[in-house]
Order: sequence, then C-alpha cells, then structure tokens
Amino acid sequence: MSTDVRYCFDDDDVDDVLHTMGALQVRRLPVLNRDKRLVGIISLGDIAMNGAPAETGEALSGISQPGGEHSQTAH
Repeated sequence: MSTDVRYCFDDDDVDDVLHTMGALQVRRLPVLNRDKRLVGIISLGDIAMNGAPAETGEALSGISQPGGEHSQTAH
C-alpha cells in the first residue's frame, strides 16, 4: 500500500488530471470533493470514452514508461 495517496478533485480540469496520471504512472485516481471526501474513482478509460483521445494517448505514453514511483521491478 502506498504511504502517499495521490488524488484529484472533482472540479479539476481533465487535462490536469491526465497530466497527473501520466506523471505518476497510474491509470486510476481517487476523486475527492473540496471537503476531501471520496466521491469516486476516475480511470484513464473513463476519460478516453468521454472525448479526450489525444490527451489520453499522451497520458498513456507517460504511464507506459518503464520505472516510476509505482514500479513493480526490484531496485
């Protein structure tokens, strides 16, 4: 389990969320409201199905890079 949980807010811009997903190399993020209460989970697939294919491709490219914070390879 991660000690530092990453998330986005329900009013964040989709491009910002995609950038965060790519940078963190994750395909899903918890979604919180501004009171920091969980309101859902957003996935890369959710975004792709709702009309942001180019941006989704860029995020997937970042997610698919080897290594990163959540790498399963031994160091």
